[in-house]
Amino acid sequence: MNRFFIDPQQIKGDKVEFPADIAHQIRHVLRLREGDRVAVLDNSGSVFDVAIILNADTNEVAGNIISREMATTEPLTRIALCFGMTNRDKVELILQKGTEVGVSDFFPFVSSRTLVQSTNLTKKKVARWEAIIREAAEQSGRGRLPELHQPARFEDCLAEVGNQFGLALIAWEESATEGHSLYEVLDDEDRGAIALFVGPEGGFSEAEIELARLSRCKTVSLGARILRMETAAILFPALVLFALGE
Repeated sequence: MNRFFIDPQQIKGDKVEFPADIAHQIRHVLRLREGDRVAVLDNSGSVFDVAIILNADTNEVAGNIISREMATTEPLTRIALCFGMTNRDKVELILQKGTEVGVSDFFPFVSSRTLVQSTNLTKKKVARWEAIIREAAEQSGRGRLPELHQPARFEDCLAEVGNQFGLALIAWEESATEGHSLYEVLDDEDRGAIALFVGPEGGFSEAEIELARLSRCKTVSLGARILRMETAAILFPALVLFALGE
């Protein structure tokens, strides 16, 4: 079934009014017919089973709500993925696959070795990234849209997630020789909200690792092999959610 996130204000009683872009997709891309069913999500966790209504005189599309239930696809653990700013293709891959895996928040950061050193984003880029997240959330059956946060300096990102997440883990290749097991760390900590840090292509500097530790981040290993940053950014939340049974 096709799924669409829409503004809750467009759900009125037992009716749904689809915005112009979704109406166009329903009519001209998916070519749905009168009475065809779609799933509508209001970004609060509710999923509405909706029967399409096509207006023969206009391009407007509406729908009748058949039933409502709560999404069962959202992880119980809130996972934040903090990743180093990099080139466009890699960022878009991380946002897409991270959403599919179950990430709840994306925190891009700039550190000493990130390919991109600016924390500024154009409105066009923000809109594109949010569209990628939305499409991935619809495709993968998410009940809520992950939140995309404004890029920040690494130290500011540490402070921000420290105020919101009970546990913070930072992937560091040197952890493989120090015996820090991801499973052991997760067994010993509050697991309601976890922030995960993945470094840039050049890795974290020793000073940044020390700063992270002073901010109560725990260093963990993702295995004996060195991963590309985009691979680590996808694998890290997947491993955590798998370890938590989610």
